[in-house]
Amino acid sequence: MPRPIKCRRVCCSPEIFYFKPAGIPLHVLDQVELTVEELEALRLKDLEGLHQAQGAVQMNVSRPTFQRILTSARRKTAEALSQGKAIRINGGSYVLSENILSEREKLLKIAVVSDNETTISQHFGRAPYYIIMTLENGKVVKQEKFERGASGTCACGHGGHEEHPASHGADSESAAKHNRMVDPIADCQVLIAGGMGYGAYQALKSRNLQVFITAESSIQKAVELFSAGKLDNLMERLH
Repeated sequence: MPRPIKCRRVCCSPEIFYFKPAGIPLHVLDQVELTVEELEALRLKDLEGLHQAQGAVQMNVSRPTFQRILTSARRKTAEALSQGKAIRINGGSYVLSENILSEREKLLKIAVVSDNETTISQHFGRAPYYIIMTLENGKVVKQEKFERGASGTCACGHGGHEEHPASHGADSESAAKHNRMVDPIADCQVLIAGGMGYGAYQALKSRNLQVFITAESSIQKAVELFSAGKLDNLMERLH
């Protein structure tokens, strides 16, 4: 059975549903159909000027999914403009976000796992700190540090391991530990780490966090690259 399509978040329903060449009756024109989420991707990327990663967060999808939606929207628009076809905006898999234009939605919170507050930890489960960077319009406006083991939310401590080697964190005990580790950053949209197990990755994804695995050591540099849409995601570092 195919995996169900996750509803994409859009700011509002379109007020205009048809665009067509002037002077030609609509009934004689061929049409291309643009979904509502395709229109939203065009708006975020080409009108608002957001980077791909930022647009993906706004629509609550992964970067590859955002890119696929955007590519489809651009192709359809180019087809209509170059071949004199009408554009109909209709359908799709989306949900309206009533608060997307609020001040809160302009903020992006990025959690980075760290050993010393300045560099990115190479292992999600062993890092003693979360560094939370709050970005507004792509600029860091707030930085906070949370000790992951201080309140018992992280079961691994400084020297522990968040998963059993034989199962790579897929067993029920490890899943419960992963969920406890994710709880303190439930209001973040993105997590950056130098590496992690596949079980931890699945737990983060299930909580709608975008996960970036990077070779970059500096927290500041990684966040700058992410904001610019240039942070490479090295999935081969999952184990």
